[in-house]
This record gives sequence, structure tokens and C-alpha cells, in this order.
Amino acid sequence: MTRDAPNVVWLTLESVRADHTPMGGYDRDTTPAIRQLAEEDDATAFENCFAHSMWTPASSASIFTGTYLSDHGVGKEGTGMRKLPPDLTTLPALLADEGYRTACLSPNGYLSSANGLDRGFEDFYWLSKNLGDGGVADLLKYGLNLGSHEGRPLNEKTRALAKYALNVRSHGPGFTLDRNRHNLSYVTTEMAKQWTSKAANGDDPFFLYAHVGNPHHPYCPPRRARDRFRDSLPVPMDEAIALSLDLYGSADRIQRLNAHGSQLTPEQWETIETLYDTEISYADDCVREIVNHVRALNGDTIVVVTADHGECFGEYGLVGHNLALHDALTHVPLVVAGADLDCDGDELVQHVDVTRTIASILGCDHDQFRGYDLRTETRDYCLSQRGRADFDEFFAVNPEFNTELLHEQPFSAIRTREFKYLESEGKSQLFELPDEETDVSDEQPEAVEELSAVADDWVDWTAAETDEAEFTDEMKEQLADLGYL
Repeated sequence: MTRDAPNVVWLTLESVRADHTPMGGYDRDTTPAIRQLAEEDDATAFENCFAHSMWTPASSASIFTGTYLSDHGVGKEGTGMRKLPPDLTTLPALLADEGYRTACLSPNGYLSSANGLDRGFEDFYWLSKNLGDGGVADLLKYGLNLGSHEGRPLNEKTRALAKYALNVRSHGPGFTLDRNRHNLSYVTTEMAKQWTSKAANGDDPFFLYAHVGNPHHPYCPPRRARDRFRDSLPVPMDEAIALSLDLYGSADRIQRLNAHGSQLTPEQWETIETLYDTEISYADDCVREIVNHVRALNGDTIVVVTADHGECFGEYGLVGHNLALHDALTHVPLVVAGADLDCDGDELVQHVDVTRTIASILGCDHDQFRGYDLRTETRDYCLSQRGRADFDEFFAVNPEFNTELLHEQPFSAIRTREFKYLESEGKSQLFELPDEETDVSDEQPEAVEELSAVADDWVDWTAAETDEAEFTDEMKEQLADLGYL
């Protein structure tokens, strides 16, 4: 591959639903940088992009492998995580074979070497809030004393962490040792700029995948972003953040909230969603920083900006991103710039299509990929999937936990423009969109027959299980902070 080949920068925002962005018709301009990117002549903003799952490991594995959850199995067993099957290749591996330099930046333990999602990346950086045994305290102390470390060689991660410590009053919550109040999006941004600058000095094009994690709950926006929608907060900012930490501060709290139907007051919903929007706006800042930096370097660049999944705010009585495949969790923003796709933007599209299209453009398409080339093909159906759930955990909290609209076994959602069909072992439902609560199977038998046949053709949950994922204690600690464990 010559240096004339385009670079690729793929930025995935954590937990951003499409209808909380201006591209999705939202009244708050939460993503001005992404909106401006979407308006460029060689860019396409896709109105109907649907993620492959409702959480990070499954969606990320689909992006990298160009396959569905029932193919790769990462996230099928819930928190009992399995590794990526050894027989699957990845887009970064194919690009590396073509001469690309490849790197991934991840602030999420579910996107890491633990489950094999580092496959194909020459440089893989799993980021945590720890610099040493002292955790956040050690990190802040290091930043304050950076001057005394002059002459000591610093790697990219340490430089970015130290710079975050020095800027924690604006790009963080200020000086606090509460890990839940800190985020790593600033660190991700700084490392992306460092790595791409270094890569651009070489003879090869590069592929950077960066996961921008701060919109993940609990919502505690960096201080520099807090004034943006403050007028919409019904309570003072400190009280709003305290509410967010109280509701989302642990897996047990989220589970208890969902088990009881997430019965928040209108004031509480407005508070939480405003904090969430503020987090999205800071993630948008990171997109602007990275894209502007990369475009100032040598070479053309294909830029992809999307989200791994969305977020629930009361749909099915749920918060966070678990249990369901409601559009609130699967409908995500997607902008592709620099690829001249010649698309209208209203097509049904999924991340595997972007994977396939980029591979085709760069000459490394693969039979494994199950997506469509966006330049020449269109799809009639989207497939989103969720693995096994443990309803007993919720019944233990609330024996009256409502499962009428939920599936305990692994299930698939086949979505068209008009319908969404859900199917698991022994249970199926058909919804006529946008209604996702009224089962119309009896009134629409032909639609059930058609979409059930698609599920039969596309889905095979019997794929062989691979080795268990191997998470370090630090990764488990991080996942607990994110409300998973």
C-alpha cells in the first residue's frame, strides 16, 4: 500500500442515541462538530443506522469482524464474556496486511485484549484511570509534579494522563479522588493526536480506531461543558451530578432501578437527560479536536463517526443499555466523510456495511464480511442481537419485575422501515414502528412469516464457544465503575 492511500479514522462515541443529535432531529445542538462534518460535500449522514447490539463488546466485535453477534459470540453470554473466535479475521488485521499502521484507543475493558478485540492492531492502548497503585490520587499527584520528572522518558499514555491531570479543572471534574467523576475522553483525544502525528511521519497510511467513552453513565460532564445546557437543569449542577451518581453508581443500583421499572419523576428525567446531552457535547469536542488534527497532517483521510449503541431513558421501564433491543438502544448516528459514497443518507445501514465498504475501497474485502458495499448495494433488513439475560437477578430485587416485552434467551431483532420482529427460543413479537409495545403478529401474519424467514437465514446461535475472556483486576475495577459488574 502506498502513502497515497487514504488514512482511516473511525471514532465511535459511547452510548449515543441518534435522536439526541441534530442529525436525528434533536432540538439541542449536542454535536455541532459532527453536524458540520455531515454537511461537507463528500460526507454522508445516515439517518437510519442501526447498531448490531445494545452494548460495547458485541457492537465493537461486529465493527471489527464485519459479522453479527451470533457469528462472533463476543457478548453472547452477558458478563460471562468469551473471546473472539480464532478463525475470524478483523478489519485492522486486513489493513495491516495491506501495509497500514493500525492503532486502537479504548477506555472500556470490554473493548480490550481480554476478549481478543485487540486482534490486528499494531498498537493497542487500553486506558484506565490508574497510573499506579494509588489510582486517581496517584494520577493527579503525577500531573502536579510533572516538572520534577523532566528528563524521564514518558510514553504516549503517561504523557496524556499527566496532561489530563494538569487540565482536570476544565476537562475533568476538578480535583476529586472519586473515579466515577472522571472520564478518559480527554486522554483518548490527546493520545489520538500523538499517535497520528507520529504515524503521519512514516511512509505508510494509518488506521486509527478511537472509542470516545464519556457519554457512558454515570453522567458527570467535564467542567468546561457544564454551562452549555445548564439553563435546562431543574436543579443546581452539583445536585444533578449527585443524582446521576446515586442512580448509576453501581451495577446493583442500575439493576434495582430497572427491576422496579425506572420510576423517576419528570424532574429527575429532565435532569438525567440534560447531563447526558452535556456529555455528548463534550464527546463532540473530542471529535472536532481529532478530526481537525488529522486533517492538518499529510494525506487524505476517510472519517467515520458513529456510536456503538444508544441509551434507554424509560423505554420498557429501563435505564442504561441492557436487556432490550428498542430503537433507543440500536438507532445510532453515523457520518462517513472523505469516501465519496454517493448515498442519499436515508438508506438502512449497519456498521458491518461500513466495514465492508472501507475494506472494498482499500482493496482488502473478505468473504467473511456480511455487510453491503454502500457504493453499490442496499439492504432491506437490519439485524440487531442480544445474548442471554439473567431475569432471576431482577426477580430477586422485585418479584413483580415485568418481562412481557423482554426476552431472556438470546434474541434477534429484524428491522425494516415499517416493522421490527423480535425472536428468541419460544418467543416472538412483531411491532409496527414507531410503536414498539403493541404486538401486531396476529394482524400481520405475512410480515411475521417474511421476517421469521430472514431470521432463519441470517441467524445461527449454535456457533462453537471459544475460550473465556481474561480480564485483569484493573479491568474488572473499571467495568464495575461503568456499572457492569
